[in-house]
Amino acid sequence: MPTYLRDHFAQIENSGFDGVGIKLPDEAGSGYVFDLKKNAKINAEARALQAKILMSLPKSKKLTHNFLIVHGTSSMDWFSDKDWAIAEEHLRWCAKTAKNAKLAGIFWDAEPYNGFPLWSYANQSQKSRYSFLEYYQQIRKRGAQFIKAVQEEFPGLTIFSLRQLSDFQDGSPFSAHLLPTQDPAMLQKGLSEAWWGLHAAFTNGIFDAIAPGVTFVDGNEEAYYYSSALEFERIARVLRNDALALVAPENRLRYAAQMQVGHAVSVDYTMGNWATAISFPDYLRRQGKELAPEQRAQWFEHNLYHALRTADEFIWVYSEDMSWWEGRNVPPGYSSALSTVRQKIETNTPPFDIETTLRSVREALKATRGKA
Repeated sequence: MPTYLRDHFAQIENSGFDGVGIKLPDEAGSGYVFDLKKNAKINAEARALQAKILMSLPKSKKLTHNFLIVHGTSSMDWFSDKDWAIAEEHLRWCAKTAKNAKLAGIFWDAEPYNGFPLWSYANQSQKSRYSFLEYYQQIRKRGAQFIKAVQEEFPGLTIFSLRQLSDFQDGSPFSAHLLPTQDPAMLQKGLSEAWWGLHAAFTNGIFDAIAPGVTFVDGNEEAYYYSSALEFERIARVLRNDALALVAPENRLRYAAQMQVGHAVSVDYTMGNWATAISFPDYLRRQGKELAPEQRAQWFEHNLYHALRTADEFIWVYSEDMSWWEGRNVPPGYSSALSTVRQKIETNTPPFDIETTLRSVREALKATRGKA
């Protein structure tokens, strides 16, 4: 939050990161632009205070790429212009505040945290009234309105999306496995059934109206679960090439020019902290738990290295129940990996060869599955 960033600025500045995502407090809307219930509780004085705090932050030569977090959680009707007007007002305020505070742009987190899967056609409240194609066109329209609002308030900004067309890669058990493919009929059917299917419509809307100078980053959240260099290299090629099958022909030049490939790196997955929290096969969920502490740090550094090497500009790191800035619950070797990996990239030095170890661990877990 802005107050936390202000009060811990020195520690965050010296943490090894180039920037952070900044979340607004509830009374300022929390960045939940589509959540009308939260928007109804916005306090104008709280908004003004948060904007003032952000604008008062010292200039930094290290923290040069900070982003204001905007969420996709929704209680909005896609077909209601009244609902959209409320959402757009808060969206414009967020973009204007980010500009005035000299942030790099908006951190777009499309995941619906209130449980309503707003990007799934099967779960839409009016699917008996509107076809998938009608929903697709309406949400594409909203995507265009979304990008117009933010770029009018903040020309030339970067929108760092945690996930976009990367959600359709053939890899993670969480993705829809639509890419690579070039079959239009297969794609439309797949999108109509996919949990993130309508986010592709929103993406096309963004590229319908994106202005010159605006950068859009696909942050590839599915990279949390990568364990090899090949996975990072492959998705970079998929997003630059195969993903064009999901982009309208009239938008492909803009997509090629203004889309950047990014990657996520997870502390918790490499630690094995999600061994009971995600619906992966056991040999994937538990591999981090089977490693020694120094091997976990090597896996983290490995993923940092290959994420940086294959991204256009940005990668992001996610962790739970820890603080890089305060040194709370930071796993051994993880902080030093942030600086070590930069040196290895600059000197073209390979990272640790952890892939052989990870394959051995997975094979061992497969062999013992179902045994006492």
